[in-house]
Amino acid sequence: MGILSLVAALMLSSAAIAQGAFTIDELMRTLAATTDAAAGFTETRHSSALKAPLVTIGELRYTRPGRLERQVKTPYDERYLVDGDQVTITRKGGTPRTISLASQPALAGFLDTLRATLRGDIATLRRTYRVELEGDAASWRLVLLPADPDVAEFITVIRVAGNADRLAEMEVVETSGDRVVTRFSGAGP
Repeated sequence: MGILSLVAALMLSSAAIAQGAFTIDELMRTLAATTDAAAGFTETRHSSALKAPLVTIGELRYTRPGRLERQVKTPYDERYLVDGDQVTITRKGGTPRTISLASQPALAGFLDTLRATLRGDIATLRRTYRVELEGDAASWRLVLLPADPDVAEFITVIRVAGNADRLAEMEVVETSGDRVVTRFSGAGP
């Protein structure tokens, strides 16, 4: 499930979130204003298959309408590029490997949902997830609970937390009980 950690490191919008009553529609309008963005990340994978959590550090770039690039710098050098229906994985010194999302329906549904989040596309999100919002514009949490069986087979819940217009943390809880927590830093949106 390593490719799922690619999308666990997503960036959200740089538009300001309106004051007053805070709704999913307001958050989605903010996300819809997303342009190109980049931020550093520290990702911690907790897995029963590991003796200790695996910590990776790197940078994530998002280019509208749905191109994601995740460059891992520590503890190894690896690049993931999601563009259209393709995921290309490149390891330092290795030959790039490309995977078609059409051959991986669960992964495709998951990535499409996350790209919809970045685009502020609530209609797509609601086709795949039950969407909940907690908090206010200054400190919010978007909760995505899978309604699509392909996604629900692998993911229990995704929680995206932010402060005003900044993404602070994303947690992906897998049905196996494994979880990935990604914290964002740096300039970002």
